[in-house]
Amino acid sequence: MIRVKVAAANKWQEIEFRGEMLVKDLLETLKYHPASVALVNLNGIPVDENAKLHDGDEVIIVPTFGGG
Repeated sequence: MIRVKVAAANKWQEIEFRGEMLVKDLLETLKYHPASVALVNLNGIPVDENAKLHDGDEVIIVPTFGGG
């Protein structure tokens, strides 16, 4: 399992690990376009969408916030 937290929602969600997953695959699963994400932390380290995920990882997604 991969534990995922979206900063705006402030709650953890568990995603089934499918093997050979990248951050961009996880974003697709969660229906996030990479351009709508400001930051992804993988086990506390900022990563890009090509970072490999492993069973037991913790991912925090910080979406882009708009304002005016």
